[in-house]
Amino acid sequence: MKTIHSQLIAILLLVVGVCLFLGGVAGLGSLYMVSKDCESTTGVVKKYDRKRVYRHRKIRYESTMLVSYSTPKYGEMHVYKKSHCPFREVGDELTVWYDRNRPEAIRLPVSESILFGTLVVFGVLCTYGGICYRKATKNE
Repeated sequence: MKTIHSQLIAILLLVVGVCLFLGGVAGLGSLYMVSKDCESTTGVVKKYDRKRVYRHRKIRYESTMLVSYSTPKYGEMHVYKKSHCPFREVGDELTVWYDRNRPEAIRLPVSESILFGTLVVFGVLCTYGGICYRKATKNE
């Protein structure tokens, strides 16, 4: 017997799964498009700060890092970037993509591909879970 509750759970899993999957694919697609126009170099984390921030009645942690990389046209560049990876340390080497016309606008392809790949995997799992849950409640 199908109830409204079980149908709602199945539909919610399907919708969340499809949204996560599409968000991950869009992110990976944007990385692919940027890879054609950007140059790749190796950057080094020169400074890493992790501080506690009180926001919306909760304590949050924000991590920022100073990434140093060299370009042939502009020389040594330094950019502050938010870090979502908790395992970064001073001295870590990162792959950096930068635009030739705007070298301060950098992308970290490894970190972003891990993030968007995780979205794709969780999207597929949620979609699969929604389909299986719907089939299981349909057979009852």
